[in-house]
Amino acid sequence: MRILIVDDQRSARRVLRQMLASLDGIEILEATGMDDALSMIERSPPDLLLLDVRLSDDPRDRGGLDILRRVRAAGRTTPAVMVTSVSELNEIREAMRLGAQDYVLKDELCPEMLLPIVEGQRERLTLKGEVARLRERVDRTWGTRAILGSSAAIERVRRLVERVAESNSTVLIRGETGSGKEMVARALHEMSSRRGEPFVAVNCSALPGTLIESLIFGHERGAFTGAERRTRGQLELAGAGTILLDEIAEMPGEMQAKLLRVLEDRRFRPLGSETEIPLRARVLAATHVDLEKRIGEGRFREDLFYRLNVVTIYLPSLAERENDLMDLLLAFTAELPRKLRYTEEAVQWLLRRPWPGNVRELRNLVERLALLADEDLIDVPTLEELAKERPVLDATAEVDRIARALLALPERLGSKLRVMERAVLHHAIESCGGNKAAAARLIGVDRKMLERRWDRHSSGPATEEGPPSSRRVESPPSSRRVESPPSSRRFTPRSSSVPPGPSSDDD
Repeated sequence: MRILIVDDQRSARRVLRQMLASLDGIEILEATGMDDALSMIERSPPDLLLLDVRLSDDPRDRGGLDILRRVRAAGRTTPAVMVTSVSELNEIREAMRLGAQDYVLKDELCPEMLLPIVEGQRERLTLKGEVARLRERVDRTWGTRAILGSSAAIERVRRLVERVAESNSTVLIRGETGSGKEMVARALHEMSSRRGEPFVAVNCSALPGTLIESLIFGHERGAFTGAERRTRGQLELAGAGTILLDEIAEMPGEMQAKLLRVLEDRRFRPLGSETEIPLRARVLAATHVDLEKRIGEGRFREDLFYRLNVVTIYLPSLAERENDLMDLLLAFTAELPRKLRYTEEAVQWLLRRPWPGNVRELRNLVERLALLADEDLIDVPTLEELAKERPVLDATAEVDRIARALLALPERLGSKLRVMERAVLHHAIESCGGNKAAAARLIGVDRKMLERRWDRHSSGPATEEGPPSSRRVESPPSSRRVESPPSSRRFTPRSSSVPPGPSSDDD
């Protein structure tokens, strides 16, 4: 800690120096007048000023106050303690208005009076440094500095984040899976005055519609079966912070209408509540889906799209910013305790490799190399061993194994394709908690296709006669013309004892 003593009397400076000598880690500087003091402050800014009010024998001299005025006018916030006599209380009040932290009367000057003041200032200085370091670390982790890369596309993203961070408007973040959409949302939060408030992220595809409504809006006790106590929703928990609605395209249609009303009125009503709660949080939304296409298909509300799309931040894929790959690779490597190095051939191999998982896939690869590579120097053979796309090959082999096992099942099951399809649909929907949109993504098909196939399996029991297309009612053409519409013409199996799917005697 550097302390500058400014006093025209040599004896007074010596007394202060002797009192401060008992403190560890203190560097003491001395100045006799305003010019000397300002010059030293400019050359080597101190951490604390000890200022005498008068710096000459002239009773009208207020050199200490003049120094403090000049320091504050220059924009410096250096702490100052005034050392003065009891007859100069008016000057003390003026010094306090100028930002002095404390004062000591010369008539009462002693170590017990001075040292606690200096120690207090040192603690504040230490705390201020820790806050600055934490702020820098947060900025590196969640701020714009966390959005790595030097390409023009990423520079545009950073500039846009900085420009709209302080706004209260909704922001729609778009980009492929793994491109860093939540990172941008975090940066918007951390760069704003809301940084001290909560950041809440909600995955709209993780829960079925009934649960996501309770999760977002909250509910009162007794609002539905099992609601034994009042639960605050994410909109309320976010307070005056930020709420991110991730995978907004998967939000059920009914919830889309309710969200639109919340964004319009800035108020929401928990389930079972008679009163509305004001929405104080800023709302961000993210998706990797083509929303315009969803609107055309009638699966996403156009009015909600325009309400969310006040500002759009598009995150480019890693393929669109290949010049950033080296920056990302080195940054991810530097975060790990093991210091990996890469040969030139390995770098070229990485540059040529496709990255369907984008930045997330690259980060995972670096972590895998740090855990499994035998040498710190990463070459092409190491990459070919640890970075090749094993999951696709392993998945293909597993599918082949399942197919062989299915074909070996008894023939009385009927259509084995139907049995397998029904089992896949059932387990996908069950594992996703009934959310068919999430189940469709898990299987890799369109939601409407999943619903059509599930309705076909749910419309009637499977029989030994094969798939539905092979089970037709044989009747004269004339009788078919006068029957009910096709949707009501179903064949009733000869025996109702065969349950859907595999029969019980095969267990």
